[in-house]
Amino acid sequence: MNRPTGVTVLTVSAASAAMLLALGSCAFFVVGVLVATGDEHAAPVSVAMAGMALAGAFLLLILAVAGGWLALNMVALRDWARTISFTEIAASTREKFRSAFSAIGAVRRA
Repeated sequence: MNRPTGVTVLTVSAASAAMLLALGSCAFFVVGVLVATGDEHAAPVSVAMAGMALAGAFLLLILAVAGGWLALNMVALRDWARTISFTEIAASTREKFRSAFSAIGAVRRA
């Protein structure tokens, strides 16, 4: 099956992003386990840090699974997956432009 080049590029980008999210999740799990098994594991700050690290790890893992699932469906040339990816790219680009223009406006006012 011939795939358009843009779809292949988006699929590789989505899969790479999912892998980076999974690696970040692993790093958060390691930090959470290190803090939870350290010398001061019963201190309130350590408990809070371990909880935040583990919660962040689970959230990143959920995002990695969703990104990987989207990448797999883009490979299969599903229309809804392609539409979602293009829409998210457009929304991200729009938000970057908005933040850049607001930063330029803030510099001019100062």
